[in-house]
Amino acid sequence: MKGSKTADTAAAGIWMPILKGALIASACSIALIVLFAVVLKQEWANSDSIPVANSVIKVLSAALAAFIATRKCKKRCWLTGLLAGLIYTLLAFMVFSILSDSFSFSLALLSDMGIGALSGMLTAMLVQMLRR
Repeated sequence: MKGSKTADTAAAGIWMPILKGALIASACSIALIVLFAVVLKQEWANSDSIPVANSVIKVLSAALAAFIATRKCKKRCWLTGLLAGLIYTLLAFMVFSILSDSFSFSLALLSDMGIGALSGMLTAMLVQMLRR
């Protein structure tokens, strides 16, 4: 039948916004980390604030990924947001592992994946709620 969507095109339709959101959020994450490095270099913040800033940057970036991925989402926005946050977390892990020249899987990665997924899901739910 002409004009009917197959399962492949429907699945591709959900993944493109998720990947776009994850890529934009990764670029934003890198920019925020560079900005925070400048703040540290200027001594406007001390090194004790690094773990807090790292967590805030991860949560904000996962939320941005979910926001971008769910802008045109009609159904299951929470799932799209969850996947966007999760994909962002995995993409950021790969990018920063390449930059640091070491891949190390740990419980911290699982924790980051959970935080990214939760942040993405909550952002998507909030966006969907505010649309109504």
